[in-house]
Amino acid sequence: MNGIRYFRKKNHLTQSDLAEMLGVTQTSVSQWEGGRNYPDIKMAKRLATMFDATLDQILGMEDMSEKPLIDAMMSGAIVAEKLADIDETELLLLEQKGRLLKLMDQLTPLARQRVIDRAELYYEVESMSKIQSATEEE
Repeated sequence: MNGIRYFRKKNHLTQSDLAEMLGVTQTSVSQWEGGRNYPDIKMAKRLATMFDATLDQILGMEDMSEKPLIDAMMSGAIVAEKLADIDETELLLLEQKGRLLKLMDQLTPLARQRVIDRAELYYEVESMSKIQSATEEE
């Protein structure tokens, strides 16, 4: 199964829903899913971020019908095996990331994308202010 179709259905979205979220036409989504066309790289990256997937999964390099997604509990078990190698600060950061991921999983794909968009904007503003303050110090 096509990666975009797999993730769209997994998130209980119609082609029209996904198209509206991305600001494209339903025909574009249909063409992506049918393999008649592909999203540009920025859109593919946005889809991968939105669905917490890899570009290979989105672009169909991995057949999603044969390879189920890794369950969050399984990835948590792998992390638990490595806890002995992590100091207290890193463990606290890992726990915070885990809580954030759980919260993100509860959001709809649209809400998730909005959070990511705002975080990217915040990061850009912070980066620019650091550059500006460094320039002013010189």
